[in-house]
Amino acid sequence: MSQLIYSPFMALNQLHRELGRVFDDGAAFPADDNPLGRNAWVPQVDISEDEHSFRVMADLPGVNPKEVDVTVDRNILTIRGERATDSHSNGAGYKRRERISGAFIRQFTLPEAVDGKSITARAANGVLEIKIPKGERHQPVNIAIES
Repeated sequence: MSQLIYSPFMALNQLHRELGRVFDDGAAFPADDNPLGRNAWVPQVDISEDEHSFRVMADLPGVNPKEVDVTVDRNILTIRGERATDSHSNGAGYKRRERISGAFIRQFTLPEAVDGKSITARAANGVLEIKIPKGERHQPVNIAIES
């Protein structure tokens, strides 16, 4: 019998994918000369968790790390950037073009128990690694009622 593993990101990522299909995320950016639209390229992401932190690994080949914004606001991790169009993008000489360029955005809801001020990000060999340390879990507080 297989055991189900709970991941705080799994359900939220599924919801994000479903809402993306419903609201057509491609409408967020105007189309350019790419027939698939500017938002057709979405970097692939792996998310892992250990005892002390979460780790997000995003494949960003051909993207200058200085052109990528990584922000956390209200427990939403946002990775935003753009893969630049090739300077020879006028189509001359191409027999086949499969590498998509343009703007991208990925967003993930973080658990409340993360240390947002200690998040680090580094890029190497086309992979962006974001390390998100876990913070202290908020414990419920009982309030005494005076009478």
